[in-house]
Order: sequence, then C-alpha cells, then structure tokens
Amino acid sequence: MQFGGRKTVHSKPITMVFLRFVGLYTAGALFWLFAAVMIFYILDAAGEVLPANHMEIQLNASADDIRSASEVTEELMPEGCSYGVYADTGNWLYGTFPKEEQGQAWEHYETSSIYAPGKGYYRFFVRDAKEICIVKYKIMTRFRNPYLSRILPRPDLLMVVSFVVLFLLHTAVVSRYFGKYMRTRLRILREVTEKIRCEDLEFAEEHSEIREVDEILSSLHQMKEALKASLYRQWDVERGKDEQIAALAHDIKTPLTVIRGNAELLAEGELAAEEKEYNRDILQSAATMETYLGILNEILLPGSERTGEEERSGEQEGGAGESGKTACDELAGKLAEQARRLLSARQYPALFCKEELHGELRYNEIQILRAWSNILGNAMDHSPADGKIEVSFKILEDGEEKYLAAAVEDEGSGFSKQDLLHATEQFYQGDQSRNSRTHYGIGLHTAEKFVQRQGGKLVIENREVMGARVMILLKMEK
Repeated sequence: MQFGGRKTVHSKPITMVFLRFVGLYTAGALFWLFAAVMIFYILDAAGEVLPANHMEIQLNASADDIRSASEVTEELMPEGCSYGVYADTGNWLYGTFPKEEQGQAWEHYETSSIYAPGKGYYRFFVRDAKEICIVKYKIMTRFRNPYLSRILPRPDLLMVVSFVVLFLLHTAVVSRYFGKYMRTRLRILREVTEKIRCEDLEFAEEHSEIREVDEILSSLHQMKEALKASLYRQWDVERGKDEQIAALAHDIKTPLTVIRGNAELLAEGELAAEEKEYNRDILQSAATMETYLGILNEILLPGSERTGEEERSGEQEGGAGESGKTACDELAGKLAEQARRLLSARQYPALFCKEELHGELRYNEIQILRAWSNILGNAMDHSPADGKIEVSFKILEDGEEKYLAAAVEDEGSGFSKQDLLHATEQFYQGDQSRNSRTHYGIGLHTAEKFVQRQGGKLVIENREVMGARVMILLKMEK
C-alpha cells in the first residue's frame, strides 16, 4: 500500500458504520423471508401445493363410497391416510393400521375421541355392511406431485428450512463483507505503526473512512513527527560529539609534537642511564598516542577529509596491527611492559604476577594494547592515591576452550550493582563512588569492543576484598 497516495475522505463515526451494516443485515434477512413466502405463495396459486386440510376434503368427497363399498380399498383413501375396518363388536377385520395401533383406534372410536396419538386425527365411518371404518389422516400441506412429496419435506416446513439456510448464508456473507471492510481500514494502522517501528518516518498522514481510526492515525502522525524531531536532535548531538572529539584529537597533536620533539632532542644529548630510560618511555608513549590519534581521526573523519599525515598514520597502524599468531608468554610480556610504563608515569606501586604460560593465540596487537591501556587507565582513575595495582597473567580453561587471562586489579571502592550492568556502555560514568573528573565513560566501552573483535571476552567484577577486577580473556589456538 503506497503511503501518501490516498485522498482525504469524509469520515464517519464507527456507530454509523455499524448501523449501516445492521441495516444491510436486517434488509437482507427480510428480503429472504419475503422471497421464501412468495415462492410458497406462487406454488400454492399454481396448484402445486395442496392445502393443509386437503385430506379432510377428500374424505368428505369419498364418504359415501367408503360407506357403501363392498370392501374398503386404498384407492378410496386420500394419499397419506391409513385405515382399519372393524366388526361392530370391535373385532379387527382388515386395513393398513400397524398392529400396535389397531386396538388404540377402536378405543378412540368407543370414546368418540378424534385425536390420534402423535400428529393426526381419526374419522369414523359406519358402513352399510354393519362394519366400522376408522381412517387416520393429518392436517398438513403436501406437494401435488407425489415424487416431490417423497423427496422433500412438506411445503410449509420447506419454506421455513429454506429461510433458515438463506438467513445463515446471508449472515456469513454480510459478516465476511463487514470483516473485510474493517480489516481494510485497520490495515492502515498496522502499516503506520510498522513504519514507525522501523523508523521509516518519511510518509504523509493517512486517513480512513472511520472517524475513530482517523483520530488514532492523527495521534500516530503526531507521535511520528515527535519521534522524527527527537531522532534529528539525537543525530545532531552525536554529530556534535564526533566533531568535538575530532577537534580535541587535532588539538592534542600540537603539544604531543612538542613533547616528542623535545624528547628526541634530549635523546641526542648526554643523559644518565635512568634518564635515558625515562626518555625512552616518553618517546614510546608519544608514538603510541600518535597512533591512537591517527586511528581516532580515521574513525571520525570521512575518507575525503583525511590529511596525508592521517593517511600515513592509518597505514602505519594497519601494518603494525595485523593479526598474527604469537606465543602467550610473548604477549604477556608486551602487556606487562606497557603496564610498567603507564603505572610508573603515574607513580602507582604495582604488583606483577605471571604464572607459567604456554600455547599461542592470534590477535591484533594495536587493538589489544589499546584495550589494555584503557583498562589500566580506568584502574588508575579509580584507585586511591596510596593504593597499589596488581597485574596478573594466567591460563584459564572453559570446557574445551583455553584463554589467556590478563587481569588488572585496583584497591578502589569497586563496582556497584549498577556499574556491573552498564560499565561497558559508551559514556557511562558510573555512580559517585567510582566517578572522577578524568573519567568520561569510554575506556571500558572501547576496551570491550576491541577485545570482542579478537574473539575474546571482557570480564568485570569485584574482588573478594575491597577493589575491582577487569580481565581480558583471549582465546588460544587449539
């Protein structure tokens, strides 16, 4: 059904629609009743239907013959009658009465009762031969044609049955028509609600012929317009966030370039061994930040707006981040080294624990290091100033699968029940117990996204004692 193609029509209240169909239904019922009566009347006028008392009339006409005939035969009786001939003493002589009715008929004669058992009447004739003839007849209409009388009910009953059948057929047809009419009008509601559900909001206001349905359609149209405006506002907000993040990433480049340039100048001079180690950490961290900024710009900016420097940064990130098979122990070493640099820069005391690792796994190095960096940053943001952070590596088994588990534990207040449900949602900042001015609700969301891309899992839980634990599970090669 094409939206916007219908013209606005004059709507009627559903009461009028219902009365219209009630009138149609009643008129049809009266028509079929009239038709049944007229058919009966025409057959009666044509002489094809015998009147209800036709047996009684024929018996009156044959009365003299019945009394004077030497023997009563079926030819003297109207069709449909039964009879019996008795001696004046009540002895049965002959006739068509069944055996069980022979005595009953004589009893009715003796008591002058003309009402036969069931449906029918008795007529008594005193014959010239001093015999009594009892005839049983019925008051009912019949077809003149004997064949029709045998295969069809009597005409008056046939008229009633015919009307009932026609009435039921009329009811079925009108109900089907009414149902089709209502389905056609209500289908518009289903189509409109389906389009709103699918967020297909580019359609004109619809109308039907029913006022109540039009009122609902008008409400749905208003809801559609409100939803459309809300979605546009949401899209504008999201676009604004992307632009802000892109602008922030661009602004970070300048101080980062200064830091890297000064560190490179320091590296050319004479430094103590400890100072060289610090300077090397600065250069490595600056290079990592430049890689992250390149990736961030690649995500936020369309390809046509990326600068040549951003293209080169993306190419470098792709080359360094290709998935490859690596020993678990080697990856744990890289993660431990990154943790050492980050915790040392923030002057957090750290405790490293690594069990014996074996086996290999496939992963994207840049994405895993970014996820790991976000987890460490989240732990430092929520750990007390005098607390320490524990980093551990081990192999976990889950059924037939084995995972390299890299965990970071802090001594903060831990996750609340709400945090455990929503901690990985974008821009979720948690309750005040784990909130900080430098926490914007994207670290764990980004970490989970990167880990899941490697086929892994991110586990968020509280420690048995005070603190929280965030663990990366990377599936090992079988």
